[in-house]
Amino acid sequence: MSSHVALVLGAGANVGLSIAKKFTAQGWKVASVARTVKDEMKANSALSLEADFSDPESITKVFSEVESKLGTPNVVIYNAYFMTFSSGDDPFAAASAQDLAKSLAINVTSPYVAAKLAVEGFKKLQSSVPRVFIYTGNMSSSLIVPEGMSLGIGKNASLYFIETGAAAYGKDYQFYFADERMPNGGSVMGQINGDAHGEAYWVLANSKKQLPVNYTFVKGQGYVKFDIDRITEVKSMGPLLKDAEGY
Repeated sequence: MSSHVALVLGAGANVGLSIAKKFTAQGWKVASVARTVKDEMKANSALSLEADFSDPESITKVFSEVESKLGTPNVVIYNAYFMTFSSGDDPFAAASAQDLAKSLAINVTSPYVAAKLAVEGFKKLQSSVPRVFIYTGNMSSSLIVPEGMSLGIGKNASLYFIETGAAAYGKDYQFYFADERMPNGGSVMGQINGDAHGEAYWVLANSKKQLPVNYTFVKGQGYVKFDIDRITEVKSMGPLLKDAEGY
């Protein structure tokens, strides 16, 4: 199993670190990347790197270093994000063009570069090795939250290229937009569970076929299909946070 390499882009203290722990415990070589390398990240990774995802060129440098030190990553996970909070009543007023540009760089352009480089690497690997790209999504693919408009723009743009990747390469490589939900299908908001992500991503990394691209999962249950009409689902952040309390 040591030939398996997972690259975790955005190895923060919750989700990213939990993913690194899970894959390392399974004998994989894990490269973890964050803005700041911390001790626990080092302890659970074969390679720890710092990068600024607002600069998409940093992704290219990361791939080059990982490949030279650990080998070509066969599972690439993009877990970084950025958002500017907006007013629920006047969402266009809060985020400047510069804020949106930064959001798009971190939420769309850098993960696009990561997916592109992942595919280039996948082509070098044997077909017996799982080759998977996973993007940590959220419920914005089926819910409109005006306060989080900049993040929602980025997540939805990335979902499109992930769906395109699955459609184009699905026979050989898998692509996922992973979205943790509450059991009732609601957004987990700030109650994101790192261990649940680790378990779900481990399942995705080892699937021999393309599972649902918009992979909605629940802690302790795994994949659960939810049917939500995004056209009628417009909610403000306050009620969503209240719904997630106690999850």
